[in-house]
Amino acid sequence: MLDEQLNYAPCGYLSLSDEGTIRTINQTLLTLLGFDLDELYGKHVNIILTAPSKSFYQLYFFPIIKFHEHVEEMYLTFKSKNNKDIPVLLSATRKKRDGEIVNDCVLFQIKKRYEYEQSLLAVKKETEERNRIKREQIAELDLLRRELESKQKELLEVNEQLEKLATTDGLTGLKNRRSFQEDLASNISLFASNSQPLSLLLLDIDHFKKINDNYGHLTGDRVLQGLGLILKEELREEDVAARYGGEEFALILPNTDQSDAQYIAESIRLRVASAGWTDQTVTISIGVATIVKGDTISTLQSRADQALYASKNGGRNQVTLALHLAINS
Repeated sequence: MLDEQLNYAPCGYLSLSDEGTIRTINQTLLTLLGFDLDELYGKHVNIILTAPSKSFYQLYFFPIIKFHEHVEEMYLTFKSKNNKDIPVLLSATRKKRDGEIVNDCVLFQIKKRYEYEQSLLAVKKETEERNRIKREQIAELDLLRRELESKQKELLEVNEQLEKLATTDGLTGLKNRRSFQEDLASNISLFASNSQPLSLLLLDIDHFKKINDNYGHLTGDRVLQGLGLILKEELREEDVAARYGGEEFALILPNTDQSDAQYIAESIRLRVASAGWTDQTVTISIGVATIVKGDTISTLQSRADQALYASKNGGRNQVTLALHLAINS
């Protein structure tokens, strides 16, 4: 609240935030402009500036007061509620009050505008060329700003591509091992906090070395890509498929218990075995581990790996549950 003397002082008083928001305005200035306090408080100062003065405020007043912390006798034109132009001389200081930077402005109405403009004519002529150069510089800055925005957009796109490259296997389009480890850690943390079921599948292409030896590495790459496509099509949106290394793949199945994980694993195994591979038959072996209390990334992966090893030793093209290995042992 303004005290009585300042509120009705013979000059206008205005306090602005750095964003241009009107924080305080005295009754003298309100009366001059024809507004009520609730019509201006909290609004941007542009509401009471003419179009040229809006630009002048942004390009000159604010940079000057921010750099020098004061402005002396700056000419602006205010706009009253009934759209009448009100020329004023403005002086301002910048200070910190109640933990906030404020810009206090004192304004005097210029009643004899013509005489004042005549007195400024010499300065205007002297600065006319400078202003023209400034306008050109502003236009150039605007062009540079648009170019910068374009470059920033390109940079964001490049960063997105780099992020994708950093987390994606280039051959199959699945997550890579590093990204897979991060996702697995996140899902194990969810299990620790809310006991949400979680299953891990490790898959290995049977006799993959023979495929490479007999048909060449290009054929081997096509098999890896084909398996990656099958996994993308078979899995749900929340599942994570990754190329774990070489011909080995890993699947994170959130909110999936052992029974559902076994069903998904069998579905994938059967689809791979029945797919129309061009040159050869392709099968996979799968190990399934469902998280239990106390599991870590290492223990969960180890149990899935043991189950996969059992599938390979058991004749391949089959699914083995880690729990069955624990029961049988």
